[in-house]
Amino acid sequence: MIFDIIAWKISRGVKMSNIQEKYIREINTSDSFFDSLRQDYKGFDTWIAKKADAGEKAYILFDNTKIVAFLYLKIESPIDNTDISPALDTNVTWLKIGTLKIDAHGTKLGERIIKKIFDFAVANNIYNIYVTSFEKQAPLIKLLKRYGFVQHGKKINELVLTKNIPTHVQALKNDILLDYPAINATSDKYLLSIYPKYHTGMFSDSMLNTESYDILKDMSESNSIHKVYITEMKGVEQLKRGDCLLIYRTKDKNAQSANYSSVVTSLCVVEEYKDLSSFSDLYDFIKYCKPHNIFTDDELENIFIKKSYTKIIKMAYNISFKRRVILKKIREIIGHEEAYWGFVKLTDEAFFAILKEGLVNDSIIIH
Repeated sequence: MIFDIIAWKISRGVKMSNIQEKYIREINTSDSFFDSLRQDYKGFDTWIAKKADAGEKAYILFDNTKIVAFLYLKIESPIDNTDISPALDTNVTWLKIGTLKIDAHGTKLGERIIKKIFDFAVANNIYNIYVTSFEKQAPLIKLLKRYGFVQHGKKINELVLTKNIPTHVQALKNDILLDYPAINATSDKYLLSIYPKYHTGMFSDSMLNTESYDILKDMSESNSIHKVYITEMKGVEQLKRGDCLLIYRTKDKNAQSANYSSVVTSLCVVEEYKDLSSFSDLYDFIKYCKPHNIFTDDELENIFIKKSYTKIIKMAYNISFKRRVILKKIREIIGHEEAYWGFVKLTDEAFFAILKEGLVNDSIIIH
């Protein structure tokens, strides 16, 4: 497996396109981005030329016109166990992370790519993933392990890491990150609103078809699996670790009707709830919020000093809906009118009905 991560620095807030799936033959593989792969793997050019000729695809991400990430995934059924010891289960379909290179630069781009791998697996109903890597790739191996990959064995002189996405209660580790993207849906469920101007910056994979990729930026809060939501809405203080949140994008300012422009786009899981008073000082507050929140340092400082928003929710961004669920449909599902749609507790029946309407793969929603 070709597996590489390189650290470099860029200015914060550069425009970035979304992750694109492209035919390999359409990608400029002579770009200097691929030089380190050529240096580490003598057969790289031959290998990638074969993939291009075979009409295979890969995921690629640009920062303006510069390539910053490349991901090649391969479905194996049965798995190619050549040189893998101990052998992996041949009775299940595996997703192999074949080639992965990220130019990492302090914006949690690695997490964005990890989420794409899981999204691809779940979309193809594959719940077993593996990757081989040299031990020198310690930063990315550490990141993979954070989200449930474990060391299975070796393939000659490379480590073999595997991830089994839980699809039943017995497979759960009861850990939000180790089980990710699977969700233990036995806790309480809520609808949580967010304004359009913040929504896509926080939940980049859940942008609407009407939005331009130009609004996406290569920033930690867009790339990170973890999100910090700061509010003053009543009721959110009852949230606890493991609760499920359906992210509700409120209507656009110029939209005539919320019924058709307000939509549920995503499913998140609460990691923790904190009150502003729990932070010892401004530095502590900014350090906690900054990597996962849309606000600038100045805005966070203003919030801390004026105490204008005192309720902080940290959550994991697990699922982006295939189909956005409009408010009109939500009203029909809930069966009654809410006086305030900012924060609404949902019944189990309403929660699962909204997921069904959003075409969410319920194999990883465990209850």
